[in-house]
Amino acid sequence: MCQEHTVARLRPALGTLVAIEARARDKALAERVVEAGFEAIHAIESRLHPTRPGSDLARLNRAGPGQRLPVHPSTVAILGLCRELHRGSSGLFEPALPGRGSVMHWQPAGPGAVVVRRRACIDLGGIAKGYAVDLAVEALRQAGAESGLVNAGGDLRVFGPRAWPIWLRTGAGTARELLLQDCALAGSDPDAPDSPPEHRGYYAPGKKSCGQSSGAVAVLAPSAAVADALTKVLMQAAPALSAVILARYRARAADPSWFIRRSGAGI
Repeated sequence: MCQEHTVARLRPALGTLVAIEARARDKALAERVVEAGFEAIHAIESRLHPTRPGSDLARLNRAGPGQRLPVHPSTVAILGLCRELHRGSSGLFEPALPGRGSVMHWQPAGPGAVVVRRRACIDLGGIAKGYAVDLAVEALRQAGAESGLVNAGGDLRVFGPRAWPIWLRTGAGTARELLLQDCALAGSDPDAPDSPPEHRGYYAPGKKSCGQSSGAVAVLAPSAAVADALTKVLMQAAPALSAVILARYRARAADPSWFIRRSGAGI
């Protein structure tokens, strides 16, 4: 078996710190692979920022009814996923800000355009980090990585033939190891004092369905985007509905203890 070389880097992006670690057949390739991952992260950040001038999302948020806007295919893809998650969660996943329309008011029109049927103000903070992680993983694979890990401030995904150790906080300063292989993990805490303002649609009082307890939630899923989005759904859904939705997306609830670092990744 050929020896693998590992490169790990930590950089600011997506309003947090992003760690990328990749294993490849030689160090030079591993370096290029990691750079490809960060390029994918920065590209999606520039397209999906809700207010940055020129971003696809900012232009869509300003568009009036009936307008057809050209956008990047990745923007079409994430909006399509948001619409599907909205339907699949009985409307609990809704990236539009409260009282500002719905993601269902934006209709993908082919691979490179979106039609605004009705105005909406959408912030993809509930799914964009996970989606960026997925695109970074795709970039790592295409660039030649044998395996890898992408962690965007708590939304993470691993791939490859071997398990990756993740350290989870268990209270009182202790931690335990969780091994992940070819899956994604995301967590959200509605009671966190520093909850991001773009998530106020999910963290607003009265959003929970009857029977759902408050507190942090975590989800394991095949993709980081789905894991990220489903944490927002579980914060609102009653347990019986949560079980149905998780099964629909081949996901499962996980211990919401937040991982504090991964061996070698620096966080």
